[in-house]
Amino acid sequence: MKVALFDEWRVGIVDDRGIVDITDLIPGWEPVWPFSWMLHFIQSFPQRRGEWAAALAERPAIPLENVRLRPPVPVPSKIVAAPVNYLLHQQEMGGAQGVYAGSTIKTIEDYGLFLKPPSSIAGPGDEITLPFAGRRTDHEAEVGIIIGRTVRNVTEAEADEAIFGFTGLLDLSVRGQEDRPYRKGFDGFCPIGPWIVTRDEIPDMNRIGFRLWVNGELRQQGNTQNMIYSMRRLVALASYQTTLYPGDIIASGTPEGVGEVKPGDALHLEVDGIGALKVAVAPRPAEPPLTMGDWFDKFLQARGVAK
Repeated sequence: MKVALFDEWRVGIVDDRGIVDITDLIPGWEPVWPFSWMLHFIQSFPQRRGEWAAALAERPAIPLENVRLRPPVPVPSKIVAAPVNYLLHQQEMGGAQGVYAGSTIKTIEDYGLFLKPPSSIAGPGDEITLPFAGRRTDHEAEVGIIIGRTVRNVTEAEADEAIFGFTGLLDLSVRGQEDRPYRKGFDGFCPIGPWIVTRDEIPDMNRIGFRLWVNGELRQQGNTQNMIYSMRRLVALASYQTTLYPGDIIASGTPEGVGEVKPGDALHLEVDGIGALKVAVAPRPAEPPLTMGDWFDKFLQARGVAK
């Protein structure tokens, strides 16, 4: 099943005709906090799947071109991310032409996992603003894992039951020496979509192919079979670090081909069995700071606080 958020955060099931609105069938859907509707869908999926599937035959579909798709999980409790989870990406980062040329680049086995803030989420068709002039920001194409139930300390053998589905994901990254959560945590730096495909419709989660184009140029081409830590191992590792809740996202890592994005660029990610996620890079702010210290100084000055 393909499930999406659209327009005013309504929940819809996507089929060949378009998208079918089932928001009113979701327990707890009352319009108090619409960002939670997808979380209610995920939590209720095992019990309500048959009812929702039947609704497809009874309800009209809206053509996809007539709706605005939203990020399928707009406010997860957390985004857990896997750094350097492909060996060829490790080699390109530390190679002679890499952004960290001459440095020793390790892998996820040494770095572990890190967190991106929920506010970094963006969705299909959104514009992403680069925060710094004079600093490189890169694209990283990935497959996102969507957690389906509350879990803690699951094993790899138990990981399937913790996974609700998968989505396309871009992990945008400012290059530099700051910690990853800072460089990768800006607003809009985690576009996801176009929707979630439930786990049962992905034949093999460890053989998902995906490709990224920038302005029509193929930049990245990867397959989850080449990950250092598999999908199941990532879920197990993340659940050992922290309790995972329905709607939480695991960014599974990026393959080789990482490159710079610039204002005006158009990014097009396609994931086999899922679909296409398209976002654009907007112009930079007028006078962005160059360093974290510069940014904080401007923040204080704007509020009349002396250093």
